[in-house]
Amino acid sequence: MASAPSPGKPMRMGMTLDIKPGMLAEYKAHHDNSWPEVESALRSVGMRNLSLWAYGNRMFYYAEYVGDTPFDEAMATYAKMPRVSEWEALMHKYQEKIPAADGDTADTAAADVWWRPCTQVYHLD
Repeated sequence: MASAPSPGKPMRMGMTLDIKPGMLAEYKAHHDNSWPEVESALRSVGMRNLSLWAYGNRMFYYAEYVGDTPFDEAMATYAKMPRVSEWEALMHKYQEKIPAADGDTADTAAADVWWRPCTQVYHLD
């Protein structure tokens, strides 16, 4: 992933992971009632146009980062905001990491990476 968006253009990102079998409905219910503090935290660090999609138990995450700081710094700030760690811990009860893919870097293949980043193949505005 790029460290920050280009001026006037968002940094687009897609990521994937699995939801544990039989838990998608409950996971979706949490997101239907997502916590305002977490949504506010995401917006405040520059996240926009965030969507989650499901295909069976496989999740696809799409978001755009429009912040002024490097993305990793923004995510570190987000992680310290009210209720974020509580929300993330709750979501991890439903999530399963998927194996690293060929071509993953050491960072994206690390065992502690929950959401595996996808490579953008094409984009049309």
